[in-house]
Amino acid sequence: MNTNYLLRQSTTRNFIIILLIPFIIQFSLINLVQSVSDERLYYLIFALFGLLFLPYFYWLNIVVNFLINHSNKYFKLKLNNFKVSLMINIIVVFNFLFFAAYSFSLVFKGGEPSDDIFLCVGLIQFIGVLSFSYTSYFISKLILTIELRRNVYFIDIVGNLATFIFPPIALCTIHKKIKRIQLNSNQ
Repeated sequence: MNTNYLLRQSTTRNFIIILLIPFIIQFSLINLVQSVSDERLYYLIFALFGLLFLPYFYWLNIVVNFLINHSNKYFKLKLNNFKVSLMINIIVVFNFLFFAAYSFSLVFKGGEPSDDIFLCVGLIQFIGVLSFSYTSYFISKLILTIELRRNVYFIDIVGNLATFIFPPIALCTIHKKIKRIQLNSNQ
């Protein structure tokens, strides 16, 4: 079976590639935004900022595809639902970043914010929270189903759901479990 480059790497290397390098670039972009007062440039910089989240979402996608290939008869959730949820998460990240760019342009340019924009952003963010919760549930249930080799219930995955709140913790936890599954499947 051909495994992806990121799945073969150590947890530390993945942490650097997927989270640390984009974070450093994002920090640089934030400093650039603070020094520039062109409204069009805000939107461009925040769009680049959003693109730097894509490696994490790509990694989640390849992790789930790997785990689906190693799943068993007890896992009954649909992969398409996960992919839709992941796409919604990406849209929510860009929505939030464009809202941040809009806020920056209002602060530096002056003017009154639109209530409609706040309502729209709030609704999209709420949908994003639901989508993020489903993504966390899907991955947690998939991993535990493979590890325990039985039907998994919500009470079994509650502890894993908390790890998905912070991407660095999620990356470390999931990647270590994937390494364990890879070792078990090679034996």
